[in-house]
Formats: sequence, structure tokens, C-alpha cells
Amino acid sequence: MPKNSWSFVVPRLTAPIGVTRWGHFGMPVVLFASAGGDSLEAERLQIIAALAPLLDAGKIKVYAVDGTAMRVLLAGTAAPEVRIQTQQAFDEWTATALGAHVRRDCENDTVELLACGCALGAASALQALLRDAQLFRGAIGLSGTYDLLPWLTEGPRCSADAGGGADVSPPQQLARLPEGPQLERLRQRPVTLGCTAGDYDDAPATEAMARQLRERGIATRTDVWGQPFHFGFSSWCQMLPRFVGDLL
Repeated sequence: MPKNSWSFVVPRLTAPIGVTRWGHFGMPVVLFASAGGDSLEAERLQIIAALAPLLDAGKIKVYAVDGTAMRVLLAGTAAPEVRIQTQQAFDEWTATALGAHVRRDCENDTVELLACGCALGAASALQALLRDAQLFRGAIGLSGTYDLLPWLTEGPRCSADAGGGADVSPPQQLARLPEGPQLERLRQRPVTLGCTAGDYDDAPATEAMARQLRERGIATRTDVWGQPFHFGFSSWCQMLPRFVGDLL
């Protein structure tokens, strides 16, 4: 299938952001790396193979994005203010440069994107939708970790609110959204949050995020997969094609 890669230099980020695209036509699916991985993670770990029927049929194009900002959180060595600024820069780039790039590549300046991610990538996907519900048509999160504040503020203490931490962590961002056009737009965007009942998966985190979304009037589907499914790509490769297909 057609494949292409790009690299973007983003102010305030210490490393470029790689983006890899598979497919030739269809709804653009933005796939955020699971835990600071690169844009080829989806291919190495069989997500692209799992999505191949949809890609080959021209129903979707996949744009996989490096987890450049999440690497800073996971390393835990930067000051909290730097971690927050890194996430802010990544989120701003997603809503502006990435969105514009995908639309140019699709030769459609109004096409809407579907945000997807697994593990920490689920937080990036949901955050993308919360920030720009005009650009993103919905979000899918699998086995997600959504509350980023522990990673953002761990270590030397800082005020998450003062430093912007609440603006880059989905639960806090959602709680701060006022009634108005942005929230009304979100209420027209479907969200799917899936997880497994296996070891290392945090079903309560998925359920808590879904409950908060529903409390704000945002249509949210939850799906917990029992045995033999467990946290990891072997399960996500089966879950993601089904959830994406349901939103076509």
C-alpha cells in the first residue's frame, strides 16, 4: 500500500516529530504512539496489518505520529514546567501544523480527522479532540491513561494550574471547558473508549473518563473486552479495526 514519511521541527520540542502515512484514500485516521514510540511503531507491532482491509479498500488513511512529547514525560528528568510546555507545544502543533498537513495530503481542506491512540496515546487522541472538535470528527482511546498530571508534576513541586498542566491533561481540560460553542461541538462528536479486563489494564480509568465525558453531554461508548484479551498490541490490533469501522 502507499506509504510516505515526514519530519517536523517544532519550536519548544527538543526532537523532531515524525509522521508516517499509509493508504491512498479515505477518512484520515491520526494514530498517536502508545508510550513515546515512533511513527513506525504501528507497522512494527502489526496495527497497520490489522487495518489493511480498510486501507486497501480506500476507506481510511492512517497518519501515525511520534510520541515526542510523551517521551519527556516518561523520562521524568525535566522540570515540571518543561514537561507542561512540551505537551502544550505538541498539542498546538497537532491542531495547527499536523491538521493542515493531513488536509493537504488528502487534497481536501475541510476533511475531518479521527484521533486514535493506545495507552498514553489515548490521552493524546482525546486531548486532540477536546482542543479542536472542528478539526477532529471523534476519538478512539484503547487501554488509556488519561490523567497526565502525575507525570506532569512529579518531582519538584509546581502549580499545575499556573503552569498549564490542567490544559494538557484530558480530565482537567474537560472539567475546565465552559458551556458554549466548543462544548456544543464536542457533543456532536463520538468518543469510543475501550480496554481489556486483563493484567496491566486500568478499566476504572477508562470508566472514569467515560463517565466524565457523559456528564458533560458527550456521546461516549465504552467496551471492556474480557478473556483472552489483555493490555497490549495483540488485543489492540483486534479492537482498533472494529471501532474505526464502526465510525466510517
